[in-house]
Amino acid sequence: MHGIATEKPRMLGEGPTALIGAYEPGPGPGGLRALQPLAGMSVIEYQARRAIEAGAARILLLIDEAPAELSEAIARLRSDGIQTGMVQGIDQAADALSQDEGVLLIAEGCLPTMGLLRDILAAPIPALGTVPDTAEFGQFERIDAEQRWAGIALLDAHRIAETAAMIGAWDPVSTLLRRAVQEGATRIVAATPPILATDPESLAAAEQAIFAAAREPARDVIGTLLFVPVEELAMPLLIARRTDPNLLAGGAAGLALLGGIVAVAGWSWVALLALLLSGPLSGGAARLARVSQRSLSRQRLFGFGRLGGALLGLIGLSQTLAAASGQWGWWLTGAVTIVSMAGLWVERRAAPDPMPIWLASVDTLIWLMLPFALSGHWNWGLGALALYSFASFAWAQTRKLKDDGVTE
Repeated sequence: MHGIATEKPRMLGEGPTALIGAYEPGPGPGGLRALQPLAGMSVIEYQARRAIEAGAARILLLIDEAPAELSEAIARLRSDGIQTGMVQGIDQAADALSQDEGVLLIAEGCLPTMGLLRDILAAPIPALGTVPDTAEFGQFERIDAEQRWAGIALLDAHRIAETAAMIGAWDPVSTLLRRAVQEGATRIVAATPPILATDPESLAAAEQAIFAAAREPARDVIGTLLFVPVEELAMPLLIARRTDPNLLAGGAAGLALLGGIVAVAGWSWVALLALLLSGPLSGGAARLARVSQRSLSRQRLFGFGRLGGALLGLIGLSQTLAAASGQWGWWLTGAVTIVSMAGLWVERRAAPDPMPIWLASVDTLIWLMLPFALSGHWNWGLGALALYSFASFAWAQTRKLKDDGVTE
């Protein structure tokens, strides 16, 4: 018998505990339907990560048995800082919860949208997600003549404890659902119905929905022309191999920092190649992190590493050109690029709307240098970077002044 992890229970108001079913037999590893593969992880891992992103404080898996594969999935969640435990039956779940604790109940294999998750979490307790009682939603459990349960509910631990004391061997999730219905729970209609990942067809549909949700419009020209198409081709291969997005992001940061160091040493071509390669790796890592519901904090940290590498690369190129020509103006050219990009970064963060993709970005500047390097005109390239970055900053400033009514 496996009990829960010993984390301190969360009180209502600190984020509910997500109680997720993981007991139905099926074709997944370990003989559990919840362990079927989905977007490079198991269904239960995806459910848990989505619940945490929506605002749950920790995860409890409602199980019958704990095969090794389930323990491995829990270990992966914990390695990302997600408090996760197992309870064997509704009585253990009741013991693991504080009486005042909110509980986000998610049915086995149910994949609600983030919008539905957040709507449920914002509702008064008890609350149920619903779909219409039509043939299209025949897999969902009927709750009355007009609606079916969408597989997600917000309850409290007190109701779960009372239910545990009376149900005996009955299905715990169905019993909790019936009680919530009898108590007149708030009903929230799912604008986009959840997917029940119970068969290969539904898993494929869920995976396509996950990929689509992870797409973000490119923020610069090079992303539109190169990075996004490369991501589309590479993503299925990366997911099939369960690639860790942090590994990709770390590799991108490492390449950029290596490029910056060798640029200072005067090896301009090696530096440029390293910085060029770091861009698609970083973009792929960010997309993969969105697909796998990984925390973006490490991605941001590695992003600062890439930024540091690009900064060193620019300093190294300015140093190389100044030494070769004996002219200190190349240091000034590099400084103009750095200051302009710093100002543009501030303007991007402050702007209420997305900036046009044609404005300068770190990756656009890196790839802009490539044709100049191929022609042997590194000095022209650095001048082009300074001009492009300054013009972009000037445009952003002009738009800001116009929006503020300073200029006509």
